[in-house]
Amino acid sequence: MSRRTLYRLAPLACLLAVLACDGAVAPSGNATLMLFVNTAGTSVTTVVVDVSATDIPTSLVFNIPVVGGVASGTIEVPAGSHRTIAMRAYDADGVETHSGSTTVNIQPGTNPTITLVMQPLTGDLPLTVSLGSIIIAVTPSSLSLTAGQTGQLSAAITDWNGHAVTGTLGWATSDPGVATVDATGLVTAVHAGSTHVVATFQGAAGQATITVTP
Repeated sequence: MSRRTLYRLAPLACLLAVLACDGAVAPSGNATLMLFVNTAGTSVTTVVVDVSATDIPTSLVFNIPVVGGVASGTIEVPAGSHRTIAMRAYDADGVETHSGSTTVNIQPGTNPTITLVMQPLTGDLPLTVSLGSIIIAVTPSSLSLTAGQTGQLSAAITDWNGHAVTGTLGWATSDPGVATVDATGLVTAVHAGSTHVVATFQGAAGQATITVTP
């Protein structure tokens, strides 16, 4: 084979090498994700998290306990694509009350916040799960007010290392006809009913359940 022919084939060989390697290199390392679920108003005492993928030989299982109406904890997930995260909630008798799942790509280090809704299998309320590198915990997790009364909410922003994160939170209410909230987290009860007040920061959210009586 002549030198000129080799020169012509060299770019093709490089291209084939790149194509052969493309997709073969998977992300390395693990990602630590924080999980937060406001379980107030439900019978949930434990949340079970399963993580599976074709390259995870045995599914990872995590138990997240509920304390004070909040399920919170961390899970460690191998980085890679098509990670299926399935969640199930149980009451004190071991009866499954909620379930939900999502499939996501996980990268090493910081990951954007994932929001997952676990639907009730019984008469409980749906549960909104926040899973990511930043978690917002709103306290108290539930607030009971009478119409016209006010109550103060606060929120802590934490990264996956457990370090406090500073920043300006956004506050909003799901139903302003039941309760309103200002920029400081001060809730004002309007009419009888139930709603959620949500604090947001960089794509992460935390919420409190507001119950208003006449």
